Amino acid sequence: MIEHRLLNQNYKSLCDQWTAFLQPYENTVKHISIEYNSACPQLFDESRRQFQIDFENDSTSYSKFKGGMNSEPLSRALGSGKLGKRVLDLSAGLGVDSVFLAQLGYQVTGIERNPFIYVALKTALENLTANYRTNLKFVFDQAQNFLQNNTEEFDVCYFDPMFPSKTKSALPKQEMVFFKNLVGSDEDASTVLETILISKKFKRCVVKRPLSAEPLLKPAGNIKGKIIRYDIYSN
Repeated sequence: MIEHRLLNQNYKSLCDQWTAFLQPYENTVKHISIEYNSACPQLFDESRRQFQIDFENDSTSYSKFKGGMNSEPLSRALGSGKLGKRVLDLSAGLGVDSVFLAQLGYQVTGIERNPFIYVALKTALENLTANYRTNLKFVFDQAQNFLQNNTEEFDVCYFDPMFPSKTKSALPKQEMVFFKNLVGSDEDASTVLETILISKKFKRCVVKRPLSAEPLLKPAGNIKGKIIRYDIYSN
């Protein structure tokens, strides 16, 4: 069930747009309440856990320190722009890495298959005023479907699949509990990576993994941080 709550009449048009887009997915969730009180609506689950995607005002998530295209570990894994700057992010999620790469100067297309996350990403981008907004766009699609049917050319591919936590020692922030419950785990991650590599459409694919996690397939190399590892697959 989806409950749309219009708290500010200034956002009636936005409420109407979200309602129309999300109507086909009414029965895919147990309960979600969406509150329209700002340019970027807030989503709540039945336990009142909430999240909001707001590129413009959420500086904690979307205004990270940037050392430059040649020094940031993710950028280095992607080739520091030397392989090209057209990036396909196959698992946009909350858009944190897509925004980060766009801020560094990459042209990023983020793919998101969850309708609630996608419409929130799209709205956040429409409300963004920063110059890097022209470097960023989002597409609503399944990763494998996009790989098979898209004709647009990209230089490198980035993939950050979500997996269930193997431990219960520390719960993530409440917002992430809601987010993970909503999107589920990417059980098809290895299959998606195989499709990426078989397609030979990219000069390189980079997969983000927790430092202690097993790679999806055998990588050609990796770049490690304190808790994150970027596995590199080359065609």
